[in-house]
Amino acid sequence: MVTVVCKEGYAALYKGLGPTLVGIAPYAALNFATYDLVKEQFYGNGRSKAESPITNLVLGGITGCFAATCCYPLDTIRRRMQMKGSTYKSQVDAFRTIWRSEGYRGFYRGWAANILKVIPQNSIRFVAYEVGKSALGLKKGKTDT
Repeated sequence: MVTVVCKEGYAALYKGLGPTLVGIAPYAALNFATYDLVKEQFYGNGRSKAESPITNLVLGGITGCFAATCCYPLDTIRRRMQMKGSTYKSQVDAFRTIWRSEGYRGFYRGWAANILKVIPQNSIRFVAYEVGKSALGLKKGKTDT
């Protein structure tokens, strides 16, 4: 870290922050929003069905897959910009270069491997989220499902 600061300055420590935030913010928003919507559709607004951790596990996996698929191009751009020897000047430049040289498929290289990580991760995340809400005795709010 000291070497980076000495050679490139303090700003170099935050070099990848912009692309990371551009990718993570929409993913997190889409992930939680779709989970809430799918959960509401499955269980019903009046909670006619009792919630099941197994069902929430499946719903979390499905919604994680959806959010990851929608946001994967942003993740591809971020990863390629972080690669050693990257020649991209900006995120827009990376987008244009990938689009021109590889087409839309270039944005989804590595998607299958990522989904193998996302599905179990997201499934566990939302089951833990529901168990945590229940353990803390949190009641359903106006914006919750």
